[in-house]
Amino acid sequence: ETHEKLLHKDKMASLGKLAASVVHEINNPISGILNLLALIQRIMGEGPLGETEIQQFRSYIHLMETETGRISRIVSNLLAFSRQSKLTVSEVELNRIIEKALFLNANLLKINRIKVDTHLDPTIPKVMGSEDQFQQIMMNLISNAAEAMEAVGGTLSIETFHTQEENRVVIMVGDTGVGISRENQKKLFEPFFTTKRKGKGVGLGLSVVYGIIQEYGGNITVTSDVGKGSTFKVELPLNNGKKG
Repeated sequence: ETHEKLLHKDKMASLGKLAASVVHEINNPISGILNLLALIQRIMGEGPLGETEIQQFRSYIHLMETETGRISRIVSNLLAFSRQSKLTVSEVELNRIIEKALFLNANLLKINRIKVDTHLDPTIPKVMGSEDQFQQIMMNLISNAAEAMEAVGGTLSIETFHTQEENRVVIMVGDTGVGISRENQKKLFEPFFTTKRKGKGVGLGLSVVYGIIQEYGGNITVTSDVGKGSTFKVELPLNNGKKG
């Protein structure tokens, strides 16, 4: 019960950061759509429409449709992430979870001038587990990487692959940020430990991630050099579903 409460508290903290970030991403296409509508009204007010104007309108409508679809996907993903539903175990496509988490964090990454470099193996097997929990893992790792690079920008790298010998799916999440000292690496997965300045986090994220991965019989490790960046390695066994 305590673990479930921590999961929910961490998810709500992530949702608050996301909501603040995507406000700008939603405002931009809305402004664009309003500008196009104003342009269409102005052109219509100038007189009868010719073939050139009709072609322009078609391109404007296509743009508005694209932007409206993007807004809809952002809102749908936010609502899905915020929903407090019973955890259901099913076959999960980790690459799709990663792509969805990157989509939700797109504005956060763009604001912080962070490039994304992905190498997602399309042949990795599906993993048995909760899609909601795996998304929470990726949301935490991506937002932590973004915060490690927020002052200077950098590159977020995400890789997935399947180790045949150990029969594990591996997710590597790397950044070129500030790095983590050896002393702090030892405490990184402890509840309420945080290196973030006041107001930036309560130190639940990585302890929650650690707890989820442990439930699946998996493992998470970190390698880091101060000033050079960090890489988190998540290993999930394929022959072992969620414990309990």
